[in-house]
Amino acid sequence: MDAASFRWVLVIIAVVLALAVYLFGQHQTRLRKRNAIETFTREEIDSAFVEDEQLRFELNNLNQILQDNEDEENLDEIEINPGSEARETPFALPDPEIYLPTYLEAKDEDSLISYHLRHSDFRLITGEEASAAMREAGLEINADNLLECHEEGELAFQVASLSKPGHFAEIEQLEFSTLGLNCFIDLETSSNPRLAYETLLKKVDELVRALNVKVYKPTQELLTISDVTATREQLA
Repeated sequence: MDAASFRWVLVIIAVVLALAVYLFGQHQTRLRKRNAIETFTREEIDSAFVEDEQLRFELNNLNQILQDNEDEENLDEIEINPGSEARETPFALPDPEIYLPTYLEAKDEDSLISYHLRHSDFRLITGEEASAAMREAGLEINADNLLECHEEGELAFQVASLSKPGHFAEIEQLEFSTLGLNCFIDLETSSNPRLAYETLLKKVDELVRALNVKVYKPTQELLTISDVTATREQLA
């Protein structure tokens, strides 16, 4: 081999060695990076997770504080007077005024038996409803435009309207309505109070069924069996 050929062989060997060293160095670098990733400890991972969770917690806590402050500000802006508020709402409106004719107001409670037939929510009874119930119970309109019931040829009881003007002169008119019926017995003029009372109870039962109403005492308390029993004993 001559000198020129020998030099080219040395050059080629040098290049191959340089390339091998370079590739070996790159391989070692990749190995070191892989080892570094694989040796990343669980403690470091957990630490990062905790920091993330802590950040989330703090943000949530901050949002809650802001929400609470907003609610407090809204509450501070509201001024409520429970008494006035209740009176001003539709659900707290006073009950409609029940009308009593002058001659009934003047009567002593011991000389009068009176029951009010009305809806518990003070819903009005129409003229058509009142007329149908009147006919079903066999009541008639007298000269004073009150309803009345007779038993054995005697006046048993009368019925006034719980709405002004207190009578039924316009009961057949479309615009007629009433809060209810005031069925009463004047004990001072009744010839047979006990019979009149039993007749009243019978007709009240018929009217209640026809109008789907409840029976109240003049005090606006519901009539009970005990009340009826007490009245019967008084009339015995």
